[in-house]
Amino acid sequence: MQKICSFTTFMRNKNLDNFLMALLYYLSHYLEKNSLEKKPQSYMVGLVEKKEMELVLSKLEAAQKYLAQKYCVLVLGLGMPDKHHMCCGKEKMSDTQKDWKFFESLFIFCTYVAWIVFQRQHLTEIEEEIGRLFRSNMFNIPRRKREDEESGREKKRMTFVQFRRMMAKRPAIKKAVNMRSPVLSTLLPSLREKAQNIVEKKYHLVGIRLPGRVQKHVQSLDSVPMSVVGILGEPRCLFNPHTLLPLEPKENAKSSERLPSLVERNNNQIQDALES
Repeated sequence: MQKICSFTTFMRNKNLDNFLMALLYYLSHYLEKNSLEKKPQSYMVGLVEKKEMELVLSKLEAAQKYLAQKYCVLVLGLGMPDKHHMCCGKEKMSDTQKDWKFFESLFIFCTYVAWIVFQRQHLTEIEEEIGRLFRSNMFNIPRRKREDEESGREKKRMTFVQFRRMMAKRPAIKKAVNMRSPVLSTLLPSLREKAQNIVEKKYHLVGIRLPGRVQKHVQSLDSVPMSVVGILGEPRCLFNPHTLLPLEPKENAKSSERLPSLVERNNNQIQDALES
């Protein structure tokens, strides 16, 4: 209960609003990429499909950089020393329990906000991507749970040698402790990650020239436009006020009939106030 109450005091913070919008913007491009990957592909992938995918990937990269910037503001506790585990440098001792509870609540809160914004769809994809972004694949709890459920029966039949081979694929504890989450590695990559990013970019962008608008979009963190994402920006009358689920077509028709009458009534009230 104390964990929830301490986080609710932070929910009206402007830094959280900026972070949430950056996360939703990233997830919209991530879900768009997933839908393109799930499309049935022919043997000869056309240039249009390649350009479409490269455009989405470039927007996703720019959105991740923007998200990393907003996430670093929360990690450093800028403008919110009461929520920071070291009070932004005022304290010499780190309150690790406070830090852990705060960010655990933050990730859960963000997951369900994103789920509602995207019309209560793609919960598994959203959970696993948020886990990957902020915890890395090594500590991605939702993904580990899904994989354990899927491979539960196979593990029971697994021999000791097969189990050792599976565990050998995971990084050592010393390496895992020093790993950075993908979102932080976007701004502060290690030397190995820098080299890997160069190879990946060279492989993905070969033979395809991106529009100048998208190149500027990738280079500047503050140039990311916040377009309509999910249900954000849509008329509120199209959704259930309690669940924020889209209304049925019949209910939409009733609400659309009700909307002009409300606008007309408000206009008449304003006009009467001006005349008086």
